[in-house]
Amino acid sequence: MSKSAQLIDYLMSHREVTNELAAKIEPKDYSFKPTPTSMEAQKLVHHILESTYTFARLANKQESEKLFEENDPADLSERAHAYTESTVKLLSKLSDEDFEQTIDVSHIFGREMTAGQLLNMAIDHEINHKGNLFVYVREMGHTDLPMYVKA
Repeated sequence: MSKSAQLIDYLMSHREVTNELAAKIEPKDYSFKPTPTSMEAQKLVHHILESTYTFARLANKQESEKLFEENDPADLSERAHAYTESTVKLLSKLSDEDFEQTIDVSHIFGREMTAGQLLNMAIDHEINHKGNLFVYVREMGHTDLPMYVKA
């Protein structure tokens, strides 16, 4: 199995859960935040989706691009589907050799790293914020929640 296929499988084992959690957030709760210093629910979901997509674009040596503006009226499920589809397309274009290519992300992380390192960091970032998202939807009153990962 290619490195790209392995990474997509791993990402999707987490992204499916992220998307399921995002689907539980109703428009009336988009501005919900569990503490005064927390990010609003809509912004958190957007941040998760857009960050991974941006990292995938950088790994493909493409400039950042937004599919949606942060406060776009598109519902979170629609946004999650679009970002997921676009991210998977980008990842599927990468060859095994591309994972070893150096990407200059010093403007973000203060150093260069390989595309593989960048993409692993992207998934770690998504996993971290997915944990935040679990707290949000629990605070919204949801009790029927998925496992943290899909097998």
